[in-house]
Amino acid sequence: MKRTALMISCALFLTACTNDKEKVAQQLELSLVRDSLKIYEKLYEEAAYFSIDKNESAQQTFSPEDISSVMPKVVSDFVELNNLEGGNPLLPANTKVNKMSVINHKWLILDYYSEHQAGEVLMEYNYQPNQTTTFKVLDIVTY
Repeated sequence: MKRTALMISCALFLTACTNDKEKVAQQLELSLVRDSLKIYEKLYEEAAYFSIDKNESAQQTFSPEDISSVMPKVVSDFVELNNLEGGNPLLPANTKVNKMSVINHKWLILDYYSEHQAGEVLMEYNYQPNQTTTFKVLDIVTY
């Protein structure tokens, strides 16, 4: 009887220890995930520093219009250039835009590629309500 009670006590103790270890492991994992999220959040904030999304001064230059209506128009006007016969006259021939990022109220940067080349273009844009946005190449880097 004593032996059975001792075995049951040991089993309960081991079960409790196992549960505690699992809880500690779960808490540790949760802590690591939180730390990782904080790191990635900081990295995102640093990367987005030069973005119209985070640049309140640049956003205010479009006042009274809201940035949520201005940026789609800027992008749409640029896409219209891509649809011209012969392609976008601001980009090297036969290239396609991979990514575009609006830096502030005057500049955007884009990544382009083709079968034979790739590069990046820094452009100035001039947004005017009720008019087509104009674009001017400031510099181009070809890889």
